Amino acid sequence: MNESTALIKLTKSEIEWAIIALVYSQQSAEHFCQWDDAKMYERIRKDFVKIKDDIIKGENDIEARNKKEETNRNSPTACKSCDD
Repeated sequence: MNESTALIKLTKSEIEWAIIALVYSQQSAEHFCQWDDAKMYERIRKDFVKIKDDIIKGENDIEARNKKEETNRNSPTACKSCDD
């Protein structure tokens, strides 16, 4: 049977809070020897960490692209017909 999925919008800080909560949950489960629960929290935490890393990489890519475009716009060769 296929599980249903949902699309959820979270900010980067909300993802970080979820990661922190999952770490606490995982540590609690380990403390009380609930190994299956601890593994479940660890898997979910790793997924959230990957999502956060992907967001950061995307932000860095956008920033680098914007800087490159700004540099190209201000380049002397950007407009050959200009006398600037």
